[in-house]
Amino acid sequence: MIIVPVSSWRDQERWQSLRDGSTCWTCADGPGGILIAESPAAWVTTRVDVPCRGYLCIYARRHVVEPYELPRDEFEDFFATVAAAARAINEAVTPVKMNYEIHGNTNPHLHLHVFPRYVGDPFEGGPIRASELHAAHSEEDIARFADAIGKTLAR
Repeated sequence: MIIVPVSSWRDQERWQSLRDGSTCWTCADGPGGILIAESPAAWVTTRVDVPCRGYLCIYARRHVVEPYELPRDEFEDFFATVAAAARAINEAVTPVKMNYEIHGNTNPHLHLHVFPRYVGDPFEGGPIRASELHAAHSEEDIARFADAIGKTLAR
């Protein structure tokens, strides 16, 4: 994964090329992480090392920066995919709450993070610090998540 320095906002030409997709690494290389499910408008990914058990990142297949830039059918599919994936993960890992985050400050290609929250998790009482990796998904976990999300998307 490429990390864009915070100063990218200050470099207007670089930032514009990321925003318009001409230098977007998601468009060039595909979504980051391990692809576990997809829909017409979205890719669902996870990683081995994650901030919390059950973490997902859902990317728009089309390069847009903001959700409102998606055509209506893709907007609906993207958020239906988010809901289906979160529902499947909720059933698989039984958190007390699901958190959702959209930023795009370093990667301005629409993507949404899903963070299951647990009693006693390292972030209890505060926000997720996504760079802190406190859990690991096994191959079996990833296969189980992919199967559950696939079944939920098929409903």
